[in-house]
Amino acid sequence: MASGLTRRELGRATLAGAALAGLGGAGLLAGCGSGEGEDSAEASKQDVIDRLPSMGIPKPVDYIRTDWSHDPLALCSYSYLAPSRYGSTVRRMLAEPFGRVVIAGEATARIPATVHGAIGAGREVAALVGRELGEEGRVAVIGAGAAGLACAGALEQGGLRPVLIEASGRVGGRVRSGELAGSPVELGASWIHGVEGNPLTDLADAAGVGLHPFGYEPGFPVPGQRALADAGERRLFRAIDSFDPEVPGARLRTVDWLLPYRWGPGLQWAVQNEIAQEYGADADRLAALATWEGGWLGGGDALLDGPYASLLGGLAGNTEIRLDSPVSAIHQGSEGVTVSAAGGEIEADAAVVTVPIGVLKAGTIEFTPQLPARTRTAIETLGAGLLDKVWLAFEEPFWEREVEGFAWIDPRRPGRWGSWVNSVPVNGKPFLLTLSGGGDAHRLARRSDLEVVGGAMAALQSMFAG
Repeated sequence: MASGLTRRELGRATLAGAALAGLGGAGLLAGCGSGEGEDSAEASKQDVIDRLPSMGIPKPVDYIRTDWSHDPLALCSYSYLAPSRYGSTVRRMLAEPFGRVVIAGEATARIPATVHGAIGAGREVAALVGRELGEEGRVAVIGAGAAGLACAGALEQGGLRPVLIEASGRVGGRVRSGELAGSPVELGASWIHGVEGNPLTDLADAAGVGLHPFGYEPGFPVPGQRALADAGERRLFRAIDSFDPEVPGARLRTVDWLLPYRWGPGLQWAVQNEIAQEYGADADRLAALATWEGGWLGGGDALLDGPYASLLGGLAGNTEIRLDSPVSAIHQGSEGVTVSAAGGEIEADAAVVTVPIGVLKAGTIEFTPQLPARTRTAIETLGAGLLDKVWLAFEEPFWEREVEGFAWIDPRRPGRWGSWVNSVPVNGKPFLLTLSGGGDAHRLARRSDLEVVGGAMAALQSMFAG
């Protein structure tokens, strides 16, 4: 049954994601057992931990992994620019209004694949709708992620009457927390990318959440690997810097087209770390133009010492929010739009669709009349990127406590389990986070918990137990 939220309840709903995600809802979390309820999930995880071989380092006491490609409400982590004759204009094509409906989100943002980009896109489309409708119009906003929340709040401030329609039982979208050894960890967005002039910086201050500068300067526990990685990154960025986006055919070039024929382990590590994990796509699928997208904010990046979702709690103002209301269809006529959701039909003067690009590609929502050809082309052309996480919790750190992270180059598969983030300096917790992106993330998504956690632990063994 659909439920409405007041502003008083909204803050609780953003934080409820930790409890919901901790139960493995909506297919986001892998390896939560085949039985029913929390007890069986915990038993299954403990069984995986018990079956891990002794490796000369302590076994984890808990773990959690994401599986964004199989979450039906996301089906990806964020968009990426694939090679096409449209280049970066494909994002503007996606944002073009059609009748009384418009699409917005990180995929249409000036700085795509970021939370602050999604917020900006939501506010921009709210201004557009406000100019078209004037005051007092009713607007259905589909999706209560960062873009939807920001859009609804801006619409309300402009005197319109938004209603947020969210398929899940929480708000925040791909900003989501899970529970690891009794503490919250981020399953989706983790970093604020550029703290200067970033709306998230002010939102963190208002929420009382501290920011910890992150310099992306990992240590290399294995001797000699730093030099290998540095050489690989120099080769990668030299190739990227040589790309001229104005030459004929530039829009059809991929990143791997820029790279030398022979890679070597250092370059392989750099490509996985700087391309697959940054854009959610492999170098042979990512447009070279993607490296020119977006204007970056200054001040460096930061991690948060509190729940990311708490930053979004006030974005929607006093907007009515209907949870547990997946939208199946949007029909628009001459007088307005009708949104068909699980809780019933909703009549409005216009609709803003902020669901992820993966959901748009899947055709989960039926549009009547059908989407214009340019919009369909944009949806087909943009890529659905993937970045997955594995969190491991230990009783005590066996690594250097103060480093922000560390890196490793697997001799057999350079790049897998190649970068790690240390939670100790951020919140004092003995947690480690490792990432996988692009094709490697898709391959790991098909593996069992024992294989994934075991592989991550084997990497740690190679770094710290020789």
